[in-house]
Amino acid sequence: SAGPTAKLKRPSGATKRPEKSSRMTAKTDEEQGLRAALWAIALTGALLTLAAPFVLGRGGVVGVALGSAIAAFNLWSLGRIVRAFMNGAGLPWALLGMLKLVGLLAVVAIVLKLGITTAIPLAIGFAALPVGIVVALLGSARPREATSPSLEGGIDADSSPKGRN
Repeated sequence: SAGPTAKLKRPSGATKRPEKSSRMTAKTDEEQGLRAALWAIALTGALLTLAAPFVLGRGGVVGVALGSAIAAFNLWSLGRIVRAFMNGAGLPWALLGMLKLVGLLAVVAIVLKLGITTAIPLAIGFAALPVGIVVALLGSARPREATSPSLEGGIDADSSPKGRN
């Protein structure tokens, strides 16, 4: 008799691995999507930062770098809030989202108040967020397989316009 720790065996004798649930796969896909977006934002921010001296002068480099770092942190924190909400953590997600927004605005205000940079380089750096998301989405897009509806049993022989009175 098999004990409670016995492994399930296939007819070939190989042990059967537990199948992943669709929830685990969806969570993994979501995490991969967020990770891809964060990498795309980081790369876009790096490219914008490298271009900043030529477009904005040397003073714009710090602002663009800070803006892109804030953008990446913004998406990362939003992803954490949404994941906690979707996993049923019971957290007041609206409150957390509002606190995240207030924190984002506070960081921007402090950076501007201290004179670390001006608003334009910061905004250009923050543009890495939407550009990075689009780049990540385009990079993960896969062509769809062309499909057509099944015609079996759905159309009668006399359903053409000539057959109707």
